[in-house]
Amino acid sequence: MKFWKLSLIIIVISCSRNLLAQERVDHRKMNYFTNPKPNSILYNDTLYKGAAQFSRLFYRTHDIDLINLYQRHQSNKIWGTALGVAGTLATTIGVIMATSYNNNVNNNTAGWITAGSGLACSIFGAHLIQSGQKNLALAVEIFNQKYNRTAFGIGVSGSNAGFVVNF
Repeated sequence: MKFWKLSLIIIVISCSRNLLAQERVDHRKMNYFTNPKPNSILYNDTLYKGAAQFSRLFYRTHDIDLINLYQRHQSNKIWGTALGVAGTLATTIGVIMATSYNNNVNNNTAGWITAGSGLACSIFGAHLIQSGQKNLALAVEIFNQKYNRTAFGIGVSGSNAGFVVNF
């Protein structure tokens, strides 16, 4: 018995060796945090959360690629949530139907079919939500590639001169 516990501990430690407790934040770029709810973007010392703030952030660039990725994120998130809820309800109703006290074979078969369909629906909903997060992460990566450039500027006013570097 001790061998199994020791081997389980070794497997857990070896699998978690590369995990990090914190995500790296690059203050010069847009950063996407994959929180379960809500997703967050940190850009120019401002934390953006939710659809209203994300839309302002991406629509002001007038970049079609970014806007399409954001819209796909929103669509996948909405459909994934709806399918997840419907799948959970169908699974629950199917299990209740299949394990009810009456021993009707047709009722049990329909119950297990409903439960299996609900489970498949929930899994597909989770896949859509994950795909939506991937689209938002890709939009942030494209934004960083296109719009994060180092800019230099020289300003002269009256008797003063200045040099500005924007990262």
